[in-house]
Amino acid sequence: MLDRQGFEPAREAPDRLRLRNCPFHPLAAQAPDLVCGMNHAFLTGYLQGLRAPAVEAVLAPSPGECCVELRHAEAGDGTAAG
Repeated sequence: MLDRQGFEPAREAPDRLRLRNCPFHPLAAQAPDLVCGMNHAFLTGYLQGLRAPAVEAVLAPSPGECCVELRHAEAGDGTAAG
C-alpha cells in the first residue's frame, strides 16, 4: 500500500521502515507542518486499522524524504493497558 501511494518504503533495519518519498512534496515545501501532520495521522490511522499495535508511525523528518517512519512500538508508550 505504501508503495502504491508513492511513499517509496525502504527497510533501514529489521524494526524500521523509512519512507523515501513524500507524495505531497510540492505542498510539503510550502506547508511542512500541515503535510507532516497529515502523513503522520494517515499512517497512524492505517496502522490502527490493520490492528498492528507493535508498529508505530513516528515523526522523523529527513531532507528530501517523508517526515514519518514506521518503527517497532516502544514498550511503555502508553498504548498498552496496565
